[in-house]
Amino acid sequence: MKITLDIKPKPQSRPRFTRQGRAYEETDMTKWKEYVAYLLRSERLEKIESGPVYIGISFFIWPPLAISKLKTKNPVPNEILETYYVDKRPDLDNYVKAIQDACNEILFKDDGQIAASSSEKLYSLNPRIEIELYKLPKFKQKQAKLSN
Repeated sequence: MKITLDIKPKPQSRPRFTRQGRAYEETDMTKWKEYVAYLLRSERLEKIESGPVYIGISFFIWPPLAISKLKTKNPVPNEILETYYVDKRPDLDNYVKAIQDACNEILFKDDGQIAASSSEKLYSLNPRIEIELYKLPKFKQKQAKLSN
């Protein structure tokens, strides 16, 4: 299944600690995850209850002016801009962790089911998150050896 979430990608924030030493998450991060969960539930998708899962996630992030050249007479078209990989902070794994946490119990029973994944950060004038998800077979099929 393929899902597009029209929401600005947000990286997982670092945990904060109370004076007593208990960890908690920042309020804006919690609200972002709740909104992502709301968007996913509104799609009425079938949850993968068991078995290994593949998840592919593409994060489309608003570009800096130096790359998009929006203020010039010849701005970079979005089709071309979406082929530019983001090589700046925040780290890709922080984006992935945030979206996997938000998908937990909605798209799959537990994020421990994720057995294979791919992810990428790209620039876009249309910030969004695209998710591809499907159930994997229990056993990985070996590729046949080619003989001459």
